[in-house]
Amino acid sequence: MKRALVILPLVLSASAATLFIWLHLTVAAAEGLPPLRNGDIVFQEQGGGQGLAIMLATRSPYTHVGLIEIDRRGQPLVIEAAGPVRTIPLSRWISNGTLKRVTVKRIKGIAERDALRAIARAHAYDGRPYDRFFYETRDQIYCSELVYAAYKEGPGIEVGTLERVRDLKVDSKAVRTVIEDRWQRHPLCQAGPNRNFEACYAAILEQTLVTPASIARDPQMETVYSNFGPAGE
Repeated sequence: MKRALVILPLVLSASAATLFIWLHLTVAAAEGLPPLRNGDIVFQEQGGGQGLAIMLATRSPYTHVGLIEIDRRGQPLVIEAAGPVRTIPLSRWISNGTLKRVTVKRIKGIAERDALRAIARAHAYDGRPYDRFFYETRDQIYCSELVYAAYKEGPGIEVGTLERVRDLKVDSKAVRTVIEDRWQRHPLCQAGPNRNFEACYAAILEQTLVTPASIARDPQMETVYSNFGPAGE
């Protein structure tokens, strides 16, 4: 027993050192990724209370998603809903993620013209405010909703799955905390019978949304690159 108590800390220390080395050696850089294409979809984790809630609710490491656009110089950009809808260099987008983890996925066999239609549709939302309530309307828009809308309204390709909030894992404290912090400003709870928390919470559970995880898990997707390890499959 005493020997086990001595060995266990050594094993844990060695495991932590191995993990640290692996994380250091597998940091993503835009210039080190395989050749990317217009319309590729990139996933990452951005941390924070909302990020933790999304991870727990969707059982996935992905809390943020964007759409790749290749500019005239051949450089990859990312169209994202993160505040206003905007376009930033992929290198900056990677740096915004936790530990520079990134997964790139592509719709199998997608035609270039369809990818360009999705990009054009995504740009129709440029400057649109971020939707903190993940609500169905498009006057404000969240990250996975932008990718979903770009493909559905552009080339008519549906990526991901519309799910009801109640079908996610919403029984964690992190998820409940996010809802409790925001419910009074939720569009469903501004007037009428949903003006108290319990009624509003019941209404929120019935709303539909599309998550980064559902897009990543879509069987029509193929993985181009990931440094998330097994969690990125």
